[in-house]
Amino acid sequence: MLPYPDGKHQGRHMNPFTFGNPIKDPARFYGREAEIRQITNRLLSSAHESTSIIGERRIGKTSLLGYLAHPEVSARLGLTPDKFCLVYVDFQGLTDITPTRFWQRVLKKMERSICDQGMVPSIQKLISQNDFDLFDLEDLFETSADKDLTIVLLMDEFEYVTENPNFRTDFFGGLRALAIHHGVALVPATRRELVDLCHSDEIKGSPFFNIFANVVLRPFSRAEVDALLDGYTKDNEFNLMPQEKDFIWGLGGGYPIFVQMAGHYLLEGRAQGLSGDALTRFTVNSFDQQADAHYTYLWSHCSESEKITLLILLTLGMQKPSKKTIPNLENLARMRARAPQDLVALGKRGMVVERDGVYSLFSPSLERWIRQEIVAAPGEEESQTTAEEWLSTGKREDMKDIRGVLPKFKRKYWPLMGDIAKELSLEFAAAGAFELIKFLV
Repeated sequence: MLPYPDGKHQGRHMNPFTFGNPIKDPARFYGREAEIRQITNRLLSSAHESTSIIGERRIGKTSLLGYLAHPEVSARLGLTPDKFCLVYVDFQGLTDITPTRFWQRVLKKMERSICDQGMVPSIQKLISQNDFDLFDLEDLFETSADKDLTIVLLMDEFEYVTENPNFRTDFFGGLRALAIHHGVALVPATRRELVDLCHSDEIKGSPFFNIFANVVLRPFSRAEVDALLDGYTKDNEFNLMPQEKDFIWGLGGGYPIFVQMAGHYLLEGRAQGLSGDALTRFTVNSFDQQADAHYTYLWSHCSESEKITLLILLTLGMQKPSKKTIPNLENLARMRARAPQDLVALGKRGMVVERDGVYSLFSPSLERWIRQEIVAAPGEEESQTTAEEWLSTGKREDMKDIRGVLPKFKRKYWPLMGDIAKELSLEFAAAGAFELIKFLV
């Protein structure tokens, strides 16, 4: 390992944990074995089938696509360059892209990636055209298919295409035709399922979306986290004790970026000479500050129903354990009829994890953030008079039991508090609402 590049830390080794950018070095890529196997097996099938990668922001979609596109990795997986041309294209931020610009961007990437140099002139000719249609593309891809070469389009942030009104049903129909008949395989990566990211019902009904098998990226298992931690620290001075691995696992919750973040600040604290409680406080405080923007994004993209389920789940997990308070599916469903559906959606996004039948938020850091998000800071509370006026104007009789503590919450969350009190089943309504507010404030 090399010293820090700024020269200020001579003799110290670089922190092996990073969390700002996607993983580019295949040696630093861990996990996703089942997902890679499914994607690869579909590509290697006689039909060269397409796969849709779904995962929350910063869950590792770009790192996975980059790993698959790496020449050494793809060859090892059987996607040899004489049979497969893997083309990585990132559409992030391209809000004004058009179908023509889409294909020009794809073809330029394909020009650099193609192993058969005999196809380069045809690609360049098509790129130079100001306008081309599906027939031109079919001719090009038929040529590659005749050479027994499958073009694999690894399309990152593909929602910038599906949500763009410039792309109509004819575009997606053409893309589907290329995938089915002309030797093209598609591997798009998006935050949610493709069919949920369409700009119109007409697009949503397109048969284009029927050609994909979905692969959902979820938080790492404990075994995958341990493999990453061991791999990052085995050949340097940063050995991790078992209790430190437990700490990173508890803080990061298996979410790759948060595991890296927790590991980074733990080792940074060590480098500053901290240990014991001081090291723990430094790591947790640094982690919470760095994770704030990510939590804001995750929370803002939750539905009101999902937020209610998160709050109920958070509260149950902190109460004294009993048959009725264990946050398992039975208790959650009894408290709130919609909880099972929300748990599925939140699990796909990595915000909720299930271990041995018990559900929890993926990190205690997220629990702290949610409490801070909905509770008013000292001195910023609304008055009881304001709360009473709000209740009276909105005729919120369902909130009479919690009116006394309502000012403790930020005003924008008062309706949410009312929905919680209203939606809890009769068996748990009074105790559930009371315990929730007692815990949060």
